[in-house]
Amino acid sequence: MPQPSRSLRTVQPSDWVATYFISVATLAVALTLLVSLLVQLGSRDPWSSLPNALIFSVVVLLVSVVVIGAVAALPCLLFFWLAQRYTWRHLWIYLLGGVLAALPAIPLVVSLSPGFFNLPYGINILGRYSPLAPLFGGCGAFLGAMFWWLSGRHLR
Repeated sequence: MPQPSRSLRTVQPSDWVATYFISVATLAVALTLLVSLLVQLGSRDPWSSLPNALIFSVVVLLVSVVVIGAVAALPCLLFFWLAQRYTWRHLWIYLLGGVLAALPAIPLVVSLSPGFFNLPYGINILGRYSPLAPLFGGCGAFLGAMFWWLSGRHLR
């Protein structure tokens, strides 16, 4: 008995662009919710500071979308090209690619908001930025998983 044919979905460049922006927006929303929740939990009277927290959240969301979008664009373009060229479909490749693309962004993001991160001075660059590696690596893995789910698993 013949096997039913699986429908093949080809991945177009527009799919990559849509995947990129959906992933960046999703990550920015998740980070904004996390930061907002931490700010609210640290407040003495969370209900009185709620309007300011909402304004802060919108600003964080907009800045996150711009910063994540700009910082991740070049590594993602390179990864898109490699994935298309070699038809990478395995999830672990996308997770590893996301982590590797996110780690070099740590110094740039820290330089954009130096007062937000409390990092030690006077030590080598790896020692200084290593406390942020799990956060950025997790975000990169999340973006890699989103890329795989929306586009990468459909490569043929």
